[in-house]
Amino acid sequence: MPKKISDLRSAEEKFRALLNKRDDINSQANVLRSERDTLNDQKRALQEQVRGERDKRDALVAEMRVHKQRRDELQGKAKELIEFKRKLKGRPLGDLNEEIRNTSREIEELDLKQQTVPMTIPKERELLDDLKAKREDLEKIRVILSEQEKIAKEIRSIDQSIDELFRQADREHEEVVRLSDESQTFHDRVTAVMKEVAGLKAAADKKHADFVKLKEEADAAHNRAAEMRDTIIEIRKERRAKRLEEERSVREVNEATRKALDDEEKKDKAAEEALQMLLDRKKVEIR
Repeated sequence: MPKKISDLRSAEEKFRALLNKRDDINSQANVLRSERDTLNDQKRALQEQVRGERDKRDALVAEMRVHKQRRDELQGKAKELIEFKRKLKGRPLGDLNEEIRNTSREIEELDLKQQTVPMTIPKERELLDDLKAKREDLEKIRVILSEQEKIAKEIRSIDQSIDELFRQADREHEEVVRLSDESQTFHDRVTAVMKEVAGLKAAADKKHADFVKLKEEADAAHNRAAEMRDTIIEIRKERRAKRLEEERSVREVNEATRKALDDEEKKDKAAEEALQMLLDRKKVEIR
C-alpha cells in the first residue's frame, strides 16, 4: 500500500476515533450537567424553604421582643408602685383610731370635771386650756386619720394595680416563653435545612467540577480532531496534486504519442504518394 494512502487512512481512523471520544465525553458531561442542575434545583427549593422558615422565625422573634418589652415595662411600673407604696405607709390605722378614742374619752372626762367639780378660776382656766388642747389634738388626729384612710385607699388601689401589673407581666412573660420556644423550633429547622443545602451545594459543586473537567477533555479531543482534520485535508491536497500531476504527465505522453503517430502517418502517406507517383511515371514511360 502506498505510504500516502496508508497515512491518510491512519489519519482518518484517528480523526473518527477522536470524534467518537469527544462525543462520548460530551455525553458523560451532559449527564453530569443534568445531575448538577437537578441538585441546584433542589438546593434552590430548599433555600426558598429556608427563607420562609427564617421569615417566620424572625417574625416570632420580633413579636417576642414586643412582649418582652411590655413585660419589662409592666414589671418596672409595678416596682415603682411598690416603692411609692413604701413611702406612703405611715402609722397603722388601728393606732390612730385607738388614739382618737382615748383623746375623746379624756375630753369627756375634762368636760365632766369642769361641769361637776368646784375649782378655783385659775384651775378652771388651766382645765379649759387643757380641754382646748385636747380638742385640737383630736381634730389633728382626725385629719391625720382621714389622710391615712385616703392613703390606705390609695395603697389598696396601688396594691390592686401592682397585682394587675404583675398579672399582665406574667401573661407577657408566658408569651415571651411561648414565642421563644416556637422561634427556636423554626431556628432549628432553618439550621437543619441549611445543612442540607450545604450538602447539596457541595455535591453540585463536585458535579460541576467534574463537568468542567470533562468539557475540557472533550474540547481537547475536539481540538486534536480539528488538527487531524487539517492533516487529512493536507494529505488529500497532496494526493490530489500528485494525481493531477500524474494526469498531466499522462496527457502530455498521450499528446506526444498522438503527435508522433500523426507524423508517422504523414510519412507513410507521403511515401505511398511518392511510390504512386513513381508507378504512375513508369506507366507513362511504358506507353
